[in-house]
Amino acid sequence: MTDLIYDIGMDDGDDSDFYLRNGFRVVAVEADPELCEVAAKRFRLAIADGRLTIVNRAIAPKSGPVTFHRSTTPGWGTVVEDWHRDIAARGGAADALVVDGITLADLVAAHGAPFYMKLDIEGMDRIAVEGLAATAARPRYLSMETSFAKSMNLAAMQLDFETLTRLDYDRFKIVDQQQLAHRADSSAAGPSGPFGEETPGEWLSANAALESFRALCRTMRLPLLLYRNRRLFLYYSSVMRRLHRRSPNLSWYDIHAKHASVD
Repeated sequence: MTDLIYDIGMDDGDDSDFYLRNGFRVVAVEADPELCEVAAKRFRLAIADGRLTIVNRAIAPKSGPVTFHRSTTPGWGTVVEDWHRDIAARGGAADALVVDGITLADLVAAHGAPFYMKLDIEGMDRIAVEGLAATAARPRYLSMETSFAKSMNLAAMQLDFETLTRLDYDRFKIVDQQQLAHRADSSAAGPSGPFGEETPGEWLSANAALESFRALCRTMRLPLLLYRNRRLFLYYSSVMRRLHRRSPNLSWYDIHAKHASVD
C-alpha cells in the first residue's frame, strides 16, 4: 500500500498539514502562485526531506495555459468559466491569471498512484476524475466536491456517481462539510476533514447514497426555492444565522468513494 496522498486544491495548506502529521507523503496541487509561495515557506522542512511536493499547476481538461480566476474569497478560485460567472453573480470578485494546466492523468504519470486523492477545485472535480480513466491508477479512497453547488438538482449528483462507478468505485458517503466544520475536532483534520474509513457515516451503494441526498433535499425545500431569488435567500440566511449561528448548507458537500478492490 502506498503512503502517498494527492491534495488537489491545496489552498492554504491545512489539509496537506493534516496528511503530513499523519505520516503520509503529499503531492499538493495549487493554481495560485502566491499560495504556493506561502506553502513553500510553511512546509520547507517537509519539502526538504521529500515528504511534500508542491505542484503550481491548475488541473485542466488538457495540458497547457489556462485562465485561472483567483477569487478574493478563499477557496473559490476556478478555471471553469461558468463557475466563475456564477460566483461573480453572487458578488465574488476575482482577478484573472494565466497559469499552466495539467491533466490528472499527466499528474499521476509524473508522481505515481496515491492511496487517497482529495479534490476540491471549484467545478473541475468531475472532469478531473474522468481523467483517471486514461490511467491504471485507482486511489483506494477518493473525495470530490459535488456538482450540486453549481447545479442544484439530483441529475448533477447522478453524473458524479456515474463517473465514479465507471472507475469501479462502489461504496460512497455524502459528507456535509458545513456540519463537519462545526465539530469540535474539525480544525485538527483540516478543512476537508478526515478521509477513508475515518469519515463519518456508513458506506452506501451509489443508489442508496443518492437517495439519502434526495431525502436531505426534501428537508431543504424552502431554502432551495428561495435560492432562486438572491434577496430573499440572503434574508432567510441572515435569519438562520441569528437563530442557529449558521446558514443553510446548499453547496458544501463532498462525495467520498471507496474502490471495489478494497475489502
